[in-house]
Amino acid sequence: MINTERLFIRPFRLSDAEDVFEWRSDPEVNRFMPYPCDESVGEVRQRIEEWIADNDKYAIVLKATDKVIGDISLEWSGKDRAYEIGYNINRGFWGRGYATEAVHGLLDWAAAKLGAHDFTAFYAKDNVASGRVLEKCGFVKEYTGQYSRENGKKVFEALFVRLHIE
Repeated sequence: MINTERLFIRPFRLSDAEDVFEWRSDPEVNRFMPYPCDESVGEVRQRIEEWIADNDKYAIVLKATDKVIGDISLEWSGKDRAYEIGYNINRGFWGRGYATEAVHGLLDWAAAKLGAHDFTAFYAKDNVASGRVLEKCGFVKEYTGQYSRENGKKVFEALFVRLHIE
């Protein structure tokens, strides 16, 4: 478990499904995500089972209430020779610095426990808030490109960013 000032970052539990459904079913939260909204708590439970098995996506938990308010992932990319970070926060908790705090916590943990030095992330150019989070964490623009929803029906212009920690 990763411990920051206001958050815990820990593996998901099936009991987190109701909290997760709050943002995974929200079209506004999902607007720039490469996957469609989840349509039921049952669907979220299946997704959580996959996350637990893959061990690369973690719950962002508010210490004060023990509520799961988001997810954060860390996955090795052989292509980029770096760890890719992704995150998502429940809309009711936007604008309070939780995403930045979670990313900082994960970066610190990965550097200390995994010896990780190189990280990548990407975000839609129109997702200015996500760009600010990554910028505050020290990521710098590497290149521009595109990504799409899994179904390929929507394409996003994107910024791909990188961070190197000594």
